[in-house]
Amino acid sequence: MKTVLVTGADGFVASHLISEIAAQTDWRIFGLGLKEGPSREVPGMEYRVADLTDYELVRELLDLWRPDGVFHLAAQPSVALSWDDPWSTYRVNMFGQLNLLEALRRLGLQASVHIACSSEEYGKVPPEKMPLGEEMPFDPCSHYAVSKVGQEVMGLMYHRAFGWRVLVTRGFNQAGPGQAPDFVVSSFARQIACIEAGTCEPVIMVGNLEAWRDFTDVRDTVRAYRLVMEKGRAGASYNVCTGKARKVAELLEILLGLSGAGIEVRSDEARQRPSDIPLLVGDSAPLREETGWEPLIPLERTLADVLDYWRERV
Repeated sequence: MKTVLVTGADGFVASHLISEIAAQTDWRIFGLGLKEGPSREVPGMEYRVADLTDYELVRELLDLWRPDGVFHLAAQPSVALSWDDPWSTYRVNMFGQLNLLEALRRLGLQASVHIACSSEEYGKVPPEKMPLGEEMPFDPCSHYAVSKVGQEVMGLMYHRAFGWRVLVTRGFNQAGPGQAPDFVVSSFARQIACIEAGTCEPVIMVGNLEAWRDFTDVRDTVRAYRLVMEKGRAGASYNVCTGKARKVAELLEILLGLSGAGIEVRSDEARQRPSDIPLLVGDSAPLREETGWEPLIPLERTLADVLDYWRERV
């Protein structure tokens, strides 16, 4: 493999994936995104502003670059936003991917395609069936989750129909420096940093603290993406997770312990979401066995790094 395309190259996960690819491979990187520049720049990288819902532009750029591999990260990534705007969720996640795959097909490009999907596809599963393996049936509980099931099924249909090397990852919860404050760890950390800086009252607003989640550091996640592209089986779907669930209340407790500020915790109804899943923990045995991947970064370091990230910015 000589050249790879990263869609959503202006996003949080892409900022870490681009660094991972640049540090660990000799692949030339092309990037597509909606912002004026990528979230991470590396030598030799070429970036263009492009909306995946614009088929003609997507096809034009693929014909220009003709990549050997595609990391498809571009998506509307928020469960909460999918309830507010389901139309854009399906338009971006499903029709954007359709444009990408059809452009590859019609140009005759036999690229390996990695599709970043989500553990949200599993939906609400009884605790006795945890940890979740890839064989667990889908039962999506949000528009976002339905769109991710659609992305996965669509991608694997192209694999079966045309013999493409399509690889799917189902990421569980992730966190790390640079994540938007819409997500739980980053939301807590940003509020704490603002309180420390004296820019807001010493009250942190929280949603559901009783949920248990399997958190992976984004830097471990993108290493899994690279290894799947290098070593993964065509047509396979891999869970990306640690296999350990932590209570959201515990994450908040650790973050508060990293701060010397006196902070009141207050529940906010607006931060609750429909169909919240009480427990989510996965089994990543196939990923570990087939690629050699292991999560290396402990959650405590992830939380400290996210808090420091926001301290530098508020």
